[in-house]
Amino acid sequence: MGIEKLLERLNDYLHQGEKKKPLQCDRIDEILSKLGEKKKKLEKKMEDEKNNTKKKRLKTELKIVSLQLKKAHKRRQELNKKCN
Repeated sequence: MGIEKLLERLNDYLHQGEKKKPLQCDRIDEILSKLGEKKKKLEKKMEDEKNNTKKKRLKTELKIVSLQLKKAHKRRQELNKKCN
């Protein structure tokens, strides 16, 4: 699954906490895990890349994923009380 699709699904699940729908905390945790794996793969790819243009693109993509992951973890902590 691509990064964009993972972020979209994660965003949908995280915003369910604001609505009346029941939270799916296990799905949120699963997507966070997959996103973490994608981040590690991007870091490895960027480390191995020799082409500066591709490296710069990977760095930008990595920065986006890192920020989204950080934001999602913070939101997940806020929803922790509703999950239990």
